[in-house]
Amino acid sequence: MDKTANDPYKEQRRSIIIPYVNRLLTVVDDVILIWVALGIIGVAFLLMLEALTDFVYYTQHSISHIISDLMFVLIIMELFRQVMRQINRHAFSLNPFIFIGVIASIRGILLTQMKLGMGVAEWESAVIQLAIHAVIVLVLVGGLYVYSKVRKGEND
Repeated sequence: MDKTANDPYKEQRRSIIIPYVNRLLTVVDDVILIWVALGIIGVAFLLMLEALTDFVYYTQHSISHIISDLMFVLIIMELFRQVMRQINRHAFSLNPFIFIGVIASIRGILLTQMKLGMGVAEWESAVIQLAIHAVIVLVLVGGLYVYSKVRKGEND
């Protein structure tokens, strides 16, 4: 006969251990999120330095590169905000990801237009890219509208 099967204190020991394990895992989660947040800030800082060097060592192609870097910094900072929401234990929201998608698509539109204007891109493929980015922006804005209406309905 197994003594552990009839152990009346087994459940009590388990209930004492679980809160400690939960706290430990929460601390580990927070440490990882803080490292991710610091990494995101570091990458954003490096991109800003790269954009600054493009200002200093200006060439004809620097404008598109500067805009690309700055828009990418916006995307990275939206990711940083989402990580901060996780660290502060706020409720999950799709808004930052929709914003990231819109910013990325607008970045694509701007870069494609610049390449087209400088004669670097082929006209037919550039127009297709512009149309795809525009459709993505429209779908994401429509999704944001529907999502905000659903969230508002949940709060009522």
